[in-house]
Amino acid sequence: MHRGMFVLGLILVLGGPLQSALASAGQTDVVLSPRHYELAIEVDYDTETIQGNTRILVANPSNKPVTYVSLLLYRLMQAKTVSNDRGQELEFTQHVVPFSDFGKLQINHIVVTLAEPLAPQAETAIRVEYAGYLLGYSETGMHYIQDHISPDFTILRDDSWAYPRPGYPSLSVIREIPQPSFTYSARITVPQDLTVANGGRLVSSDKHDDKVTYVYASIKPSWRMDFAIAKYSLLSEGPIRIYCLPGDEEGAAGVARAARTALGLFETWFGALRGEKGLAFIEIPDGWGSQTDVTAIIQTAAAFRDPTLHREVYHEVSHLWNVPATDRPSPRLEEGLATFLEYLVTQEATGNAVVEARADQLMEWLRQELPRHPAWRKVPLLEYGQAQLTDLSYSVGALMFDLLYRLVGPAGFNKAIGNYYQQFGEPGGTTEDFIQLISRNSPTDLSRLFEDWIYTSRWAERVVESRKLQDLLHHYEK
Repeated sequence: MHRGMFVLGLILVLGGPLQSALASAGQTDVVLSPRHYELAIEVDYDTETIQGNTRILVANPSNKPVTYVSLLLYRLMQAKTVSNDRGQELEFTQHVVPFSDFGKLQINHIVVTLAEPLAPQAETAIRVEYAGYLLGYSETGMHYIQDHISPDFTILRDDSWAYPRPGYPSLSVIREIPQPSFTYSARITVPQDLTVANGGRLVSSDKHDDKVTYVYASIKPSWRMDFAIAKYSLLSEGPIRIYCLPGDEEGAAGVARAARTALGLFETWFGALRGEKGLAFIEIPDGWGSQTDVTAIIQTAAAFRDPTLHREVYHEVSHLWNVPATDRPSPRLEEGLATFLEYLVTQEATGNAVVEARADQLMEWLRQELPRHPAWRKVPLLEYGQAQLTDLSYSVGALMFDLLYRLVGPAGFNKAIGNYYQQFGEPGGTTEDFIQLISRNSPTDLSRLFEDWIYTSRWAERVVESRKLQDLLHHYEK
């Protein structure tokens, strides 16, 4: 047991980890910001463990010096040593604790004492050597986090804290902090018959004995790192790379075509993406959850195996034009936009009129569900993040964007989304920023639309009163 473990154990008994020295130092509201990761992980399939070494360059975003670094790591992993760039070993404590506001979710909370206080806006690097098991979080209700070590499929990602991340064991604290943005370099070592897929630039794949080390470097500053490991095949189409699971090569070609279609349409509608181009689609088994980063889309197998589900590809590609949300916590309005756009691209690509039909289906579903969810009539979309109702953003947000598209017209809509991305894509923006931008440039008064669908929950009344999308539209055209 590392020195300090007994002390932290007493603190946990007396009042929980957030009432420890962190509280006395006034740091429970300060999460250091990661600026750069250097990650080295070896996956041991015989013992079903990983051995990791991570160097994290962190910055103090606050206006006061900080003495501690609070890190989160998967519950069955243990930090072995922590040091700084001068080779000094740093004192640390670690203890598996539940999240203060989500008791089913357990995490290894590591608190590192810095050699000297870190000044406001200053940076420092810490190195963490760690090891352990990875068995997912399905028992918490987050069924998609099935992450475990298996030669059939392994994924190392943020969702399971497979590497140390700055933070506190509190969902409310995590939701309040700005979305991280960091660069990374990573060395992932696996048996030679496996491939490591990542959205970064492949620097090298170095074979040694019966193993291979894949070395990746980030293409753009990112907010997450995903490393999928399987017997992948690779299909390249210009800047697009498709990693597919065995037997899905034909489907991968279809995904590549779908990705090109979506990228072409979105660039025409919203303007070119900023920075270096490069995009990786990484197939993962169904049920493990799709996700989009700035240069990587992890996509469940269904979209590879069923061409009618290419709308899922369109959905994830659209997220490349997202503006980092600075609402804290975010209502995730971007998911409503992506849900609307996935059907709009499907309609453009196939010629089938699916957008309005899907909107009518959403309205019918909401009408049926509203009696069972009284909170939906009380909480406005703007507060979905605070109320933990962000799943509703996919449907309510999609209908709002559909109405917006029809009220301002395709050209006005595309200009608004494109301008928002170009102006706020780098610094980030709020829901209010978006509303103000489109309202200033709209020939149509949109105040009633935003009042009903963003600032209040009056949308519920409108949906109950209306039979079809066209009924809703007529209400706002008056």
